[in-house]
Amino acid sequence: MTTDASHAARVLYEPDDKLPPPLALGLGLQFAVLCLAGIVLTPAIVIRGGGGSESYLAWAVFAAVGISGVCTILQAVRLGRIGSGHVLVMGTSATFIAVCIAALARGGPGLMASLVVVSSLFQFLLSRRLSLLRRR
Repeated sequence: MTTDASHAARVLYEPDDKLPPPLALGLGLQFAVLCLAGIVLTPAIVIRGGGGSESYLAWAVFAAVGISGVCTILQAVRLGRIGSGHVLVMGTSATFIAVCIAALARGGPGLMASLVVVSSLFQFLLSRRLSLLRRR
């Protein structure tokens, strides 16, 4: 068993401490590389599964990485009510892979994009009313 004194001696940084810039940069790069794989993999599965072209795959991966980056920045910066003020990676979700593949195969990129926009509206409505789910 360890005592509190020996445990405290091993802790280098407290949660609110600022990291030295080289360490923060290294950790940030590792985190970005780990998150990037999932952001790239989801559109690749959807486009390949739906029979999309190579050029469409390249565009979809570029769009997913760009939008995920902008949304992650918005989360970290916090502009008014938008964002958490913390580093929360916003990326793709594997939840809708099957629906997106079916939409892409049957109706093309237009149908898939329409379904993505409609499902995002539900997410916005839910986030607006999320405060109702808090315990009082």
